Amino acid sequence: MATVTALPRGRKSQGPWLLAAGAFAIVLGLIGLYFTFGLTVVSVLWYGVLLLTAGVMQCLEAYAIGSTNEGKPQRVPGIVLGLIYAAAGLWVIFNPLRATLVLTLVLGVAFIASGILKASWFFFDKTKRSSGALMLAGVVSLILGSLLIAQWPLSGAWAIGLLVSCDLLAHGLALSWAGLKNTRA
Repeated sequence: MATVTALPRGRKSQGPWLLAAGAFAIVLGLIGLYFTFGLTVVSVLWYGVLLLTAGVMQCLEAYAIGSTNEGKPQRVPGIVLGLIYAAAGLWVIFNPLRATLVLTLVLGVAFIASGILKASWFFFDKTKRSSGALMLAGVVSLILGSLLIAQWPLSGAWAIGLLVSCDLLAHGLALSWAGLKNTRA
């Protein structure tokens, strides 16, 4: 059986490092669970910074490329796209609470759409190997999306922070598990 690890095999010191990284992620996840609103706002601000950075980089790339394809200008679409990203990033940075509401609503709709697609796969999967699991995953996604939208706009205050915290906890547990496994080996 093949094992996938983030670090190369044969190093005895990777177990403690993985355990430490896992413990750190778990602590961050627990702090995030306590401060869900704060983590929601910080996560949305970080998203805004990433959008702004992507926009600036897109504009720089479009300007640097110049003209290609037999002299046809290729700068304008790239610069326009970069300006859209940058404008969205600035809007998120200067309106983090509104952005939180918008992103939570989009997340709820995405969960519902994902749930419908997963659950409908139950009827189209001819092999029926994983259709029960897909149906369950679809129902869970539908419930999560419905809860987010039913409690919107209040869900905007906690949803993103809660999801980021849960992701940190899951990642921390996975790293800790790998660290314990590598420490024993």
